[in-house]
Amino acid sequence: MKKYLALVLGVIFTLGFAVSAFAIHAEIPAETQAAVAKGSTQITIGGNLRFRGEFKHSLDLNQSTILENADDNDARYDGRVRIRIQADVSKNTQGVIHLESGSVTENKYYWGTSGTAGGVYRSIGNGKKGTLDILEAWIQHKFNIGVPAGIKIGHMPVKLGNGIFFNHTKFGDDVIVFFIDPTKELHIGLLNLKLIENTSNITDDSDAYIALLAYKGKGFNLSADYTRIEDQRGRITTDGVYTASALAASDNGTTLNNVGLRADATFGNLNIEADVELQSGKTDYAGSASDIKHKGRAYALNAKYKIAPATLSLGYGSGSGDNDSADLDNDVFVTAVQNTQLMTFVYDYRVVGATGLTNTGIANTTYFKAGVAANLTKDLSANVNYYVLRATKANSGTAINGLTTHTSKKIGSELDAKITYKLDKNLVYYVEGGYLWTGTFYDSATVVADDAYAVRHGLELSF
Repeated sequence: MKKYLALVLGVIFTLGFAVSAFAIHAEIPAETQAAVAKGSTQITIGGNLRFRGEFKHSLDLNQSTILENADDNDARYDGRVRIRIQADVSKNTQGVIHLESGSVTENKYYWGTSGTAGGVYRSIGNGKKGTLDILEAWIQHKFNIGVPAGIKIGHMPVKLGNGIFFNHTKFGDDVIVFFIDPTKELHIGLLNLKLIENTSNITDDSDAYIALLAYKGKGFNLSADYTRIEDQRGRITTDGVYTASALAASDNGTTLNNVGLRADATFGNLNIEADVELQSGKTDYAGSASDIKHKGRAYALNAKYKIAPATLSLGYGSGSGDNDSADLDNDVFVTAVQNTQLMTFVYDYRVVGATGLTNTGIANTTYFKAGVAANLTKDLSANVNYYVLRATKANSGTAINGLTTHTSKKIGSELDAKITYKLDKNLVYYVEGGYLWTGTFYDSATVVADDAYAVRHGLELSF
């Protein structure tokens, strides 16, 4: 069957569920027109081109000599290509193929990495860029069982609530979803995610099972979800560190439960949202005496007030930590997030956090935030946020990136800003960055941690 193709943006698309339960944001230009193939099949192709340059300074936080370390300054350009094909074969059946440049661990390619260094210039540069990998590939079919219902299966982005606990929107998961809408206000979903699958035996994989519901009322939204991760090959230690490794025959891996409860309400120009995440479960080592119980907690409260043309915001969030490694309890809030900006531009995913690792989100972190966003003109907008950051629990002597920390909880403070200018239809230019004033949490007895900053600009075209 002959198909006519037209281009559309494919950044991160909706799963067809209530936004408060699965917050996956559509960014398809409103001007997009889909093509209709023979037999009324509607086929749409989406595209996005993004080119960015970034300068980063002192992300290792440690200037141990008078001269700057090699890691103190890093400047690069990168690019990203996305192609998304969507087939609506009927009002009830839909399929999507979404390709993205990079690799299975990256969504971009760096400029200059395609060529090979050699003794003559024909060996430098002059190379193709990256590969196209599967970002999304799924089928959705809706039907009626007295009330609207449906099934969705394949590889897709998944995010629970605000993404404090679970946010896999960058690369997605392999998922089977069954959903039902008993009323137009209530949405219910059941999900089975395959996280890890090995081939050595039938008991070495990792799966997540999720039940969620979302209720959309007049001026308010409520949502809740329960996630159970059965990890036959993963261990979580008393300080919240996860390791995927071959377990002893008598080990049973990790069972982690997370309950998320959320609500938001709008009162005129004021919007308030709250999020509570509660964890339980255990890691079963050889012998019951060594089992580790997981007791993580996380809380967030945010408020926004609109005063045209600006929106003022205040926020608070806290994820539990653990500074007692002698007991068999892990009190650190365990996160399933990824290398994306969840809070700040620098601390959040560019430097080692209060867990001693990178990209752990709100784990062992407490923040206070004040911000303002404004549309300065029809085409120009700005967003500025200031954060005060503290470790929920002091990191008692654990080495972080070569620095042995004291017992201070003062991570520091950070100022972030982003300015966006619309150059043309679906074409934007932006400058964003952040400066982290490090606190005594990162200092050792002999070294005062460096401040760190990063600034990035980009040109992005959606078509």
